[in-house]
Amino acid sequence: MSSRIRESAHLALKYIYGSVVHYRPGDKLAPRLLQDFELVLMIEGTANYRLGEVDHKAPPGSLILARPGFQEAYSWDTGGATRHAYVHFDIEAVPQGWAPPGKWPILIKNPDPVVAPMLRHLLGRISAHGETAWPTLRAWPEESLFMECLLGILIQPSRDEALAVGDRLPEQVHASLNFMRAILDTNPHYALQLGELSKRAGVTEKHLCRVFQTSLGHAPMETFRLLKLQLAMALLGRSSLAIKEIADRCGFENPLYFTRCFTRVYGKSPTETRRSLLLQEASPANPLPPDIAPRIYW
Repeated sequence: MSSRIRESAHLALKYIYGSVVHYRPGDKLAPRLLQDFELVLMIEGTANYRLGEVDHKAPPGSLILARPGFQEAYSWDTGGATRHAYVHFDIEAVPQGWAPPGKWPILIKNPDPVVAPMLRHLLGRISAHGETAWPTLRAWPEESLFMECLLGILIQPSRDEALAVGDRLPEQVHASLNFMRAILDTNPHYALQLGELSKRAGVTEKHLCRVFQTSLGHAPMETFRLLKLQLAMALLGRSSLAIKEIADRCGFENPLYFTRCFTRVYGKSPTETRRSLLLQEASPANPLPPDIAPRIYW
């Protein structure tokens, strides 16, 4: 961590200001030595961002997270107008456990979709300061907390974001998961077989097992069972169904077998888990990413 930035329980900003700017085709921003932090969201057009001697192409929707001491320059799209949102800020304290700024990403081409509306909201808050001085010389505490959430999304992706299941799983796994979810939607007691799953995926059983193990850490049929239990976990916390009814809804013929499977995976019985959830205690971690969870119907 830089010696001039202390660690604290929460992010603390010295100041913050920002706006949205437009550039004509081919405009340039001359090389400059950045004195503070800057977050840039490309809204329209592509920019060439030069950091030192390295060029980075920043397409629409991408983010640049620049830091003090960066020797940088921008060249704007020659084929049309360019528009971007920016926020300058300086940091007094960073949350404990965060990576030092020197390890933060520079160009983020596919940020979480929530980032753009968050940044738009932040710019609205900044404009509400009503101060005539530019730049704004102070940051309200609420803006520090909001920026902590925003930066946290960018620099500390969760395990599930790192997996980014939807688009980054092999197509065979993606197709198989869709079929599994469809079964749980319509006929959870359907006796799915590995051979049927591999035919639908268009690969051999051996190959399907290999890509599942590599992508999710579990074989296909084990993944199907874990999806059933993942659905059961959601139903325990979000429905009034009896344990026997949840077992049936999730495709388990025998409630006792369901309880054994559930307890082995989550470390607590369904009854104990429901009791914990009602007390608003944290639920046990799922062995599968939450974004491949089955839909909840009851």
